[in-house]
Amino acid sequence: MKIPKWIREIECFSKIKSCIILEGNIYDEYPIFNEKKTECEDFYDLNSYVYEYYKKMGYNICYYDMINGFYNKQKQAELIDVFDSMYNQYSVDTFEEQYKEYKDNQDEKRTDGQIANSIAINYFDASEVIKTTLIESDRPTIFCVNYASRILTEPSHMSEQERAVFSNYLYASMNAKSNYGNDGITRQNILILIVDKINDIPTWFYLDNPYVKNIMITLPDKHVRKLYLDCYYDYFIDDEENEKDIQQFIDMTEGMKILDLRGIREFKRLGEITSGQLNDVISLYKYGIKENPWDDIEREKLENNKIKDRIKGQDVAVEKSISIIKRAKTGFSGLQHSSASKPKGILFFAGPTGTGKTELAKAIAELLFGDEGACRRFDMSEYSESHSAQKLFGAPPGYVGYESGGQLTNTIKEHPFSLLLFDEVEKASPTIWDKFLQILEDGRMTDGQGNTVYFSECLIVFTSNLGIYQDVGGVKKRVVDMNMSYNELNKVVTKGIQDYFFSKGKPEVLNRIGKNLIVFNFIQPEAAKEILFSQINKICKAVYSMKKIRIEFRNDIVKEKLYQKVLTNLEEGGRGVGNIVEEYFTTPLSTYVFDNRIENGQTIIIEDITGLNSDESELEMPKIIASLERN
Repeated sequence: MKIPKWIREIECFSKIKSCIILEGNIYDEYPIFNEKKTECEDFYDLNSYVYEYYKKMGYNICYYDMINGFYNKQKQAELIDVFDSMYNQYSVDTFEEQYKEYKDNQDEKRTDGQIANSIAINYFDASEVIKTTLIESDRPTIFCVNYASRILTEPSHMSEQERAVFSNYLYASMNAKSNYGNDGITRQNILILIVDKINDIPTWFYLDNPYVKNIMITLPDKHVRKLYLDCYYDYFIDDEENEKDIQQFIDMTEGMKILDLRGIREFKRLGEITSGQLNDVISLYKYGIKENPWDDIEREKLENNKIKDRIKGQDVAVEKSISIIKRAKTGFSGLQHSSASKPKGILFFAGPTGTGKTELAKAIAELLFGDEGACRRFDMSEYSESHSAQKLFGAPPGYVGYESGGQLTNTIKEHPFSLLLFDEVEKASPTIWDKFLQILEDGRMTDGQGNTVYFSECLIVFTSNLGIYQDVGGVKKRVVDMNMSYNELNKVVTKGIQDYFFSKGKPEVLNRIGKNLIVFNFIQPEAAKEILFSQINKICKAVYSMKKIRIEFRNDIVKEKLYQKVLTNLEEGGRGVGNIVEEYFTTPLSTYVFDNRIENGQTIIIEDITGLNSDESELEMPKIIASLERN
């Protein structure tokens, strides 16, 4: 049976260290094993774990915290065993009175795990008692200080009393007495400090101190989660659920605490999910009661594929994106991987500027979630500095912005079902990819505040212009052009992306993206015509909607002239088409409406637009030549 590393360290170092600092996952439950380490007997909280383990080793255990003072909620009489033989050696006046009251009113009847009685005492006087006991007591004694992180206001700026408390702890750990029992085993008195993290206490207390051992309690790995499942098997597993469901449960609870598993167990027992399926119960626990948009996606939406009506000239990219969405919809995403909490899908859009990468991401969000606003866009040029990861994932405690959390993690907390668009990722700091790797692999991330957020219901889209330019002697040189076939363009861009990630030392990113790299083609003439006419029609409809003014063309000659102008600017893609439309249609149209005081109910019939011909002066502002009719 695999025993967690931190448990093995406690067993090992309790024999030679007089002070043990426990940090990390301290607010949880932990497995207790039988004497031969062949079976997990149950799961206990940390205080109960300390009691059960050290009691078997022959110790008396006393707990202390600033709220309750001294106590032992497992067996109150043990405090009397700890202090009785030392009673005359304590120099703390208030302790004598409190101890007498405790001894006279000890109550062994309470069995609900709460503290029935305690010896109230302030943390400085308590440190004096702990010091004296650990140094002088002939009875093997453990003092376990709970909430030790809360003793100090600021470890680097301690008050005199705070410094005195840890000085007492330091002196006690360096002079703790060793006791030789009748069994011939040496038992050294031990001080245990339970902290959220090691830097909550002064560094001079533990740094280079051979008497102190710091032990990190980690989140339960899959072996420990399986042990918990085995302990409470009947609460989790129904008759119709099989071994595959058990393995999926273990995978889906990656990063969770045992207390989280207990919450899931209670949800299932109480029947909060009518289906009773473990996957549904886990989803409820992770995200709360939410409608799952993935379940509401109508089959007809994907079959009709109306995205092609919006994204012109990128049929290959659209078809490949839709296939990945279908895979996510059917729940087949990531079946070949061990982790069941990966994002729903990962798309990496690459290619020339203005070819529809961002627009396709928005179209997918509208298709999936019925709202383009479900596309949560992050402009990665804002995260170019090495410390930018803090903006996305939250600053650690003690740093500016810690309270506000991370921009990305906050977004996922509020909108777990989203399309996350990371635009122009090549402009982000390479250090951010270390964080992205965890999201792409595990589908989760712990923010600066220690909260775990889950990305398993998200579709993640990266866009990039990588592979379009090559750095030659410090100068960016374009390595693709309009005359390339799509296959040739695809090879050049793909190689450019591979070279980039290898040069940054991030080849594993390519492994996570896999075959989801989609290269967009240059906007071809036919697609440019479709985009042009689509934008003109959109403008005409918007003008009528706002002003009740109709826009018509006398014939197709003007549109053809606009199209010929667009062909001179194809390398800028769809964005270039939009620029032409704005300069030669939208702007002169607004000027015409303003100068001629066009009123509601009129129709503008466009005869011509000056400035479109190549022989006309480029300095001349384009003008619309039109006639008016009353509707």
